[in-house]
Amino acid sequence: MDHFAITVTDLGKKYDKTWGLKNATFTMGKGELAVLVGPNGAGKTTTMKILATLLKPSKGKAEVLGMDIVKDYKRIRKKMACLPQGFGGNRNLTPMETIRWSLVARGWSLSDAKGQAIKWIETVGLSDCKDRTGWTLSGGQQRKVVVSTVLAANAEVVFLDEPTTGLDVEARHAVWKIIRETVADGSTVLLTTHDMNEAETIADTAVLINDGQTLVKGTPQRLVKMLPYQYRITVKKGEQKSTSLLQINNSIDLGDRVIFYTENYREIKGLMSNFTDLTNVVSVDRVGLEDAYLHLIHEVSQHGKKIN
Repeated sequence: MDHFAITVTDLGKKYDKTWGLKNATFTMGKGELAVLVGPNGAGKTTTMKILATLLKPSKGKAEVLGMDIVKDYKRIRKKMACLPQGFGGNRNLTPMETIRWSLVARGWSLSDAKGQAIKWIETVGLSDCKDRTGWTLSGGQQRKVVVSTVLAANAEVVFLDEPTTGLDVEARHAVWKIIRETVADGSTVLLTTHDMNEAETIADTAVLINDGQTLVKGTPQRLVKMLPYQYRITVKKGEQKSTSLLQINNSIDLGDRVIFYTENYREIKGLMSNFTDLTNVVSVDRVGLEDAYLHLIHEVSQHGKKIN
């Protein structure tokens, strides 16, 4: 068990009469980036708060670095760092002050904290605004500051709840880069997101969660391979030769567009032959984690299948 950074067994949290988390069960190895992925309200933040010792579970158990989250919460807090969802930091401080004084509060010396702050400001590209208050920074720059503040602590375990929400593409990629570099330096990172593309891009392991329950865990590549099809085709509902086209089982109706799934390239050609005007074809893509997630939810809800 000592090779696991996190173990979660039958974890649940009840708010009054409502279960915010029903049953979470998964493990996470040391030195990896695991992404807890699912839609809003799935139970991701509740799971994160329990593991970060910010909430006490109503049932089940969990360990972080071999320590019980309830009995050993003080010891765990000394070895972890956490970015809560929506945390924006103190905008009255500059990036240099935010990172430096956060480290001092964790027990770093003034000189070491200053050196670490300079390193991270350079790493995330904030040198030009390091002495400006948060009120003058863009949303992306401020987000880089708060993420850097957490990662700069060099904690053994890092919890990041929706760290890239609201960021533009360039800023999101910059944050992905520093998170991956933190993992490469030996930290264990658990991150939550509702963005399937984000999970597929940066995760070593993805833990899919829905309706308060973990569905399955594995590498994004393994989860995608669980699908019975390989391609996703999006088409406009235009003129088509076959009236039964829209009755295909492996399809999702989007109103004026439809997503079809096919097993191979030959089936794509067959599908295309149903349209008199190929400009109705919006895109043809390989399936991804989002498609796997939708498929797994369907299998559980419609057929009650247990996923391994």
